[in-house]
Amino acid sequence: MNSGNVIYNRRLKAGDYHLALRLPTGFADPLPGQFVMLRTTAPAPLLSRPFSVYRFTRHRGHVVLELLYRVVGGGTKLFSQMPSGTEVKVLGPLGRGFRIGRAVRNHVLIAGGMGIAPISFLAEFLQQTMGREKGMTFCLGAKSSDDFVGLERLEEIGGHFHIATDDGTLGTCGLVTDMLPGLAAGWNPRVTSLYVCGPPGMLRSLAACLPAGIPCQVSMEARMACGLGACLGCAISTVTRRNKIVKKTVCRDGPVFDLREICWEAL
Repeated sequence: MNSGNVIYNRRLKAGDYHLALRLPTGFADPLPGQFVMLRTTAPAPLLSRPFSVYRFTRHRGHVVLELLYRVVGGGTKLFSQMPSGTEVKVLGPLGRGFRIGRAVRNHVLIAGGMGIAPISFLAEFLQQTMGREKGMTFCLGAKSSDDFVGLERLEEIGGHFHIATDDGTLGTCGLVTDMLPGLAAGWNPRVTSLYVCGPPGMLRSLAACLPAGIPCQVSMEARMACGLGACLGCAISTVTRRNKIVKKTVCRDGPVFDLREICWEAL
């Protein structure tokens, strides 16, 4: 576990924050889709919380790890009150991230809510590594325009955008999964790959509507206590190619899984 300090902890919108941490150079480069476990050194009894990597940069003598988060309980509320200079403990990078196929030319990145954080990190990675003949398509969803965070950063990276909001205040009115069947009709499965992060309901809907043959990886959300697979608190049911049900942990075996590997009816 590494010790670091808060560089800034900016409030973006009501309940949404952008946290930047300064860490020693020994902190390993995370891969898109991986996460970290974060806790403070305050005396308050607070377990580590998992956060997807939003951005990571190396500098002379230190690295900067950036996270996006939403206040949803007592733990994240305490994080939102951390001023610059606060000491933190960071374990990571952890888990298995997105797999990038060499033959893929059409990268489709799908995010719902705060799922935009790992999708942004993946988009930056793809921008830096893929050739000009390859492209990115973004399908983004939220409850309303007020719930979008990080959209400006994706627009800087560039790509084709399809946006949906539940109330129609930005993009089309409806769910992000509503637009996918129509878009997928124009995708060549041989050179297309989908990368998805969002709430469980969105992932379940995607599993029901995605046409067969299109590769799709999903980043699963789960409550985690250890981040190492030891406590089994984030175990989910998966199915093998021989239709055998196997328990796997989101933190160690994931958080990225093949969409068709998950037993959605068991969630």
